Amino acid sequence: MQQMTQRLIKRLSALGQYEEAVAALNAVAMERPASLKSKQASGQRSDVMSACDDAFILAQQLTHIELDRLSFIGPEEFIQTYAMKDPLENHKGFFRKRKTSNLEAYVNWFNRLSFLVATEICMPVKKKHRARIIEFFIDVAQECFNIGNFNSLMAIITGMNMSPVARLKKTWSKVNTDKFEILEHQMDPSSNFSNYRTALRGATQRSETAHSSQEKVRERAVNSSLLTSTS
Repeated sequence: MQQMTQRLIKRLSALGQYEEAVAALNAVAMERPASLKSKQASGQRSDVMSACDDAFILAQQLTHIELDRLSFIGPEEFIQTYAMKDPLENHKGFFRKRKTSNLEAYVNWFNRLSFLVATEICMPVKKKHRARIIEFFIDVAQECFNIGNFNSLMAIITGMNMSPVARLKKTWSKVNTDKFEILEHQMDPSSNFSNYRTALRGATQRSETAHSSQEKVRERAVNSSLLTSTS
């Protein structure tokens, strides 16, 4: 009982720190548009490739973020989000007040990554620079697929399919889209995401023989995508 209590206290402490960190990040994000405008006015701006130009490393970092955020989502949040409305919810009770903040933060992370991709592509003035960013994110998406991080993969594809990016016809004409079209096909929502589910089963089977630390990260990413795809 003492060990269980200690683990619970440790878990709750970590959860509290995580929720405080998410709140701080959201506050910074609210101030981000103003800082971007000031940097644009002064001509000071760096793109994502200036911070990390290695697609594999960026895919790994995205996977660590996914796993960290996913680990703080309790099963009760899924129940409260997707369960049928309780006719007695107006009465006082344990579940009267819904608490799905960590699940909402995970969804917000997906949306933020999608908008980041779209923003990074649209910001450069020259077509060749935009094309280079598109090709970089295609490589990142491919590495996410290889790792088994399908959530980040879907977010990147969503960002690249946003109308401000999709309508850059001259920019896309400079990009080899073969790899991107294959990734899009894997995430095709038709037939209840049949292609995605097939890829997920294949990744799960490969993860069962994981031995190295890199493969173990892949296995955890696959298990995470199983949870999110089921929900």
